[in-house]
Amino acid sequence: MNWKKIKLTFLFFITIYSCSTKRDALGADNEIRVICSDVDKEVVNKYLNQIFNDTLFCPEPEPFYYFKFSQPETYDNLKNQSKIIIAAINRDIGNPGVQLLKKILPEKQYFNTLKNDPVILSKNVFSNKQLFMVINANSDTSLFKNLEDKRNSFRRIFNEHFNLRQKKYLVHENRNIKLEDTLKTDFGWNMHIPWGWIKIKGNKDSNFVWLGKEMPFQWIGISYIDGDIVSEMNSLDIGQYIWDWPENFYKNIRFNNYKFILDEMPFNGSIAWRAKGVWETTNKIDAKGGPFCSYLFYDKISNKTYYMNYLIHHPGNNKSIYMRKLDLMIKTFSTKV
Repeated sequence: MNWKKIKLTFLFFITIYSCSTKRDALGADNEIRVICSDVDKEVVNKYLNQIFNDTLFCPEPEPFYYFKFSQPETYDNLKNQSKIIIAAINRDIGNPGVQLLKKILPEKQYFNTLKNDPVILSKNVFSNKQLFMVINANSDTSLFKNLEDKRNSFRRIFNEHFNLRQKKYLVHENRNIKLEDTLKTDFGWNMHIPWGWIKIKGNKDSNFVWLGKEMPFQWIGISYIDGDIVSEMNSLDIGQYIWDWPENFYKNIRFNNYKFILDEMPFNGSIAWRAKGVWETTNKIDAKGGPFCSYLFYDKISNKTYYMNYLIHHPGNNKSIYMRKLDLMIKTFSTKV
C-alpha cells in the first residue's frame, strides 16, 4: 500500500472516532507535543530536530518550535493539542508507546506503517486547526530512511498550519480598519493591521511610514522610491542600501554584522531581496536590540521600489512567534486598488 492510501486509511479511521463538531485545537503555536516512552525519546528528538531546525538569532539562538515530551499515558489529556506527535520505535512489547499505537491504529494500519512508510501526518483529527503525526517505525534505520525527501514537505505543512492559526489576528473584526483606510488614502497601498498598532510617523508627502506596537515592542517601517531601482543595482549595492536604511529612516537604529543574511526569495508574486539579522540602537545609554527582517522589491502596479522592515525588542522572552506574525502581516501588503 502506498503512502497516499495509508494516509487515506488513517483519515477514514479518525473520522469514525471524531465528533461532527470540533473545537479549535489547544496549545501554543511554537510548541509541538511529543508522546513517546523514555526509551524512544532520544531517537525521536534527533529525528524531529533534523526536520524542525529553523532558528531565530536574537542574538541568542531561538528555535521556531519547542518539543514538549510526555509519557504515553498522557495521551487522552493531550490529544486535542494543536501539534501532536505519537511515536514508537523500540519494538519491545513492554514499550508503552507501542501499546498506545496498537490501541489507536487499526491492525492493518499498524502493520502497514511497520512495513512501509512509518510516518503518517493528518489534519484536524480530534480538533480543528490540528496537526496529528504518528511515527510507528520498526528501527532507527527505517525511520530516518528518505528523511531528506520528506523534510521540506513536513516543514511546509507545519508552516501553513502556523499561518492558518495566526490569520485569525488579520481578519476584519480584529483589525485597525481606520488606520488601514488612512494608509490606503494617503499612500495608495493596503496592509492588514491588527488592533493595537498605531502610526508613529508618515504623511501624504512622505515616502516613509513608521508603524508601531507595544507589549512587546514592535516596529514596521515602509519606504518607497519611484521606479525600479532594484534591477539597476548589483548584490553589493543592494546590501549597502539595506545596511544604510535604518540609520537613514529610523535614525537611532543600525544593523549588526552578527548573523546578517542577504538572499532572494518570492514575495507576493514578485522577487524580493530579503535581509535578516540583529539590530541595535546607536544610543548606548538607552540600549535596545533584537531580530529584524527586511524586504526590498519592485512593484510593477505602482512602478515603485518598496523597502519593508520589521523588528522586535522583547528581552528575555520568546521572539520567533512574533517575528513570524509580523512576516504574515507585511505579506498582506498590496498596491492593487
